[in-house]
Amino acid sequence: MEITRGRAVVEATVVEIIARLPLRSIARFKSVCKQWRSLIESSYFRCLFVSLHRNSSSSWSLMFGADYPHPITEAIGFHGCDTWDLPKSLGSYIIPFRLYPNLPTSRYFYVASSNGLIWINAFFNRTENLAYSYKSFVGNPVLQQWVEIPPPPEQSVATGLVTRVENGVVSGFKVVRTVDTGRKMERFMGMYVWRVCVYSSETGLWSFKRLLSSHPVKYTGSYPPVNLNGTLYLRERGLDHPTDEAGFLVAHDFYGPEDDDQCRVIPLLVPDNKHVRRCLTTSGGDVIYIETLHRRLKIWRLNNNFESGECWQLSREEIDMASVGFDVDCFPMAMNPFDTDIVYLWSQQHECLVSGDLRKQEFIVHQESENWSDSGGSWRINTYNSKGYVEDNRNVTRVIMLSQFVLQRWMDSVPRPPN
Repeated sequence: MEITRGRAVVEATVVEIIARLPLRSIARFKSVCKQWRSLIESSYFRCLFVSLHRNSSSSWSLMFGADYPHPITEAIGFHGCDTWDLPKSLGSYIIPFRLYPNLPTSRYFYVASSNGLIWINAFFNRTENLAYSYKSFVGNPVLQQWVEIPPPPEQSVATGLVTRVENGVVSGFKVVRTVDTGRKMERFMGMYVWRVCVYSSETGLWSFKRLLSSHPVKYTGSYPPVNLNGTLYLRERGLDHPTDEAGFLVAHDFYGPEDDDQCRVIPLLVPDNKHVRRCLTTSGGDVIYIETLHRRLKIWRLNNNFESGECWQLSREEIDMASVGFDVDCFPMAMNPFDTDIVYLWSQQHECLVSGDLRKQEFIVHQESENWSDSGGSWRINTYNSKGYVEDNRNVTRVIMLSQFVLQRWMDSVPRPPN
């Protein structure tokens, strides 16, 4: 009896010690023996780890969408935190791609991300019709776990990646592609039809879904949609003035009820000046809209109460940027995925990134160095490509939408289809 009690004490002590280590170290302990692997993969250990690391952020990056300016490029990267203790930024783990190490880096394209999983396309040789053959993969580049996605059943545009999270663990994912209908817009019962094909990790199969929207969806893949809690938010231009007005978000929950074919159409705030600068992002579990105009910074949060008449709510009082040392307009780029008090801007005046603490109203200009560290972890700023991206999105009709690649606070294995 004393021996059994002694073993229990030792095991509990080991658990307490391991749970205080970063996930990169814990991953190695899983291979020590079956007993440790079973222990580390238990729900008890996961809850203990999350509790002990609740004050530490996870690693994340803001990625440029599509092929701009290079196939896989970060704008901002945060790593080295206590949760994962990564020695380099997340984008550095994508390339070289271990499944095809000899394929040139220019043949890989970042498509989307959701809860630590990313979707990338690898392009190979040209086919007879001069189009490139390619393969799609969803996985976790840090754990180097990948699932190959079979070709879609119809010609379609890569749109987004959504995930199902249960008890803090990613239990499934869906790949969403918009079916290419050319210029023809299908109508049904007075609504516009958005046809998508959806691949599910739970079945390993593609399926078709016809979604109804009061606003047409003409997604071309030129920018990443906002992704939150299984819902994709696609930015679409207006009907009456497609080149000079606010536009809309068309949203659908791909993990909602199977018979739900309705999209939510959310009007964006109408800019009242051609010099306004805008971005869409997420932070703290909310969709966030940021606007700068004449040195005034405003931040809105999407109201998730569908019955309310107000779609957007100011999350705080506007900030006069001149009062914190900025004499010309800044371009909003994103917010910290975890901290709703931290915003990232591009300063034309300084030609560099600015991070701002909205609660303290303190703004830091990151001018010379592209890498720095603080008490929370390490940062990497892509100054050159961020400048080019902002300059290419100066038009008022553009809304900056960087893709967030955020690791979970726990080390999930990539969900795999049954086949």
